[in-house]
Amino acid sequence: MKKTITVFVIVAMTCLLTWRFVQSDSHEQPAPAMDESQVILAEYKWNGESHQISMADLNAAISELPVYRQQNYKSRADKSEYLEELIEERLKILRAADDGFDTLPEHVKKLEDYTHQLMVEKLTEAEVDAKIVVTDEDLMAHYQANLSEYIEEAKARATCITLDDEDFANETLDAIKAGKDIVEMAKELFEAGKLANEGPGSTSEDDPGNTYLFTKSVSPRWTEFTEAVFNQEIGEMTDTLFEVDVNDETFYLIFRKEEHQPDRQQEFDEVKDDIRRTVERDKKRQRINEWVTEITEKGKLRTYPENIPEPPKPEEAETGESDQ
Repeated sequence: MKKTITVFVIVAMTCLLTWRFVQSDSHEQPAPAMDESQVILAEYKWNGESHQISMADLNAAISELPVYRQQNYKSRADKSEYLEELIEERLKILRAADDGFDTLPEHVKKLEDYTHQLMVEKLTEAEVDAKIVVTDEDLMAHYQANLSEYIEEAKARATCITLDDEDFANETLDAIKAGKDIVEMAKELFEAGKLANEGPGSTSEDDPGNTYLFTKSVSPRWTEFTEAVFNQEIGEMTDTLFEVDVNDETFYLIFRKEEHQPDRQQEFDEVKDDIRRTVERDKKRQRINEWVTEITEKGKLRTYPENIPEPPKPEEAETGESDQ
C-alpha cells in the first residue's frame, strides 16, 4: 500500500507563547494555563492512519532524556530541533513495523525478558524497599557493635628530600647536618630543579619536600620509607642517606618527621551516612531472604538436584573421542 507522509510544524506554539508574554506585561487577570495536549506541533499519515505530536508529547519525550541532555532543549529553537528528531524516530518505527520487525521472535523474546525484569523490579520495590525501616537507633546500635570498623588510621607527615644522585645526596646531607634547615634546602633544590621527579614530597610545588599527612598503606612502592617515618620521633631526622629501590631505580632520601596523628575512633556523626548504607543493605538482604521463603512456600516448591547428571571426567571424555 502506498504510504503518504505529511508533516506540518505548527506555528501555533509561537503565537501562544507570544500571547502569554503580552498577557504577563499587562495588568489584566493572568491567562489560564495552556493545555499542551491541544497544541499540535506536527501531524502525519501512514497507511491512511493519522498521527499527531503535541506539545505535551514533545515535553514528555524530552523529560525522558538524561538530565544533562534535557538542558540542551530549553529554548524554542532547540525544541524545534528535537521535534524533527522525534518525528524521524516515529516514522522509522512505523516503517520497521511494516517490514514485520516488531514480530521477530528474537525481538519478542527480548521484549518479554525486559518486561519480566521491570515486573520484578517493581515487585521488589513494593516487597523489599517499601517494607524496610531504618531508624537512628538502628544506626547507633550498628555503630556501637562495630566500633573497630570505624577507626581512622594513624597518619604521619615529614619533610623529605628525594634525590637520584648519591654523591649530590651526600653533599646535601652534609649541608643540613652543618646547620642548613631541611625545609629551606628542599625549596632551594626544587627551584634549582634538582629534586627527583618522583618520591615523597617531590611533587609539591607550593611546599616542596612536604609529604603532607599519609598512612602506612599510602603506597606499596614506598613501604620502607613510610615504616621508617612512623618509627621516628617528631623532629627526628635521618643521619645517613636512606636508600629506596623503586622500579629498578635507586633513590636517596633525607627526611625529618614533622607530625604524627595516632589511630582515632571516628565519631558517630562522621560515619553516619556510611552506616546507613550498610544497615539498609543488610536489612534489604534480610527482607529478600524472608520474601523468597514466602514465595517458595506459596509455590510449594520442590527441587530435584539429584537429577542433574554428573559431567564426564576428562579421561572418560578423551576415551570416548578416541573410540569415535
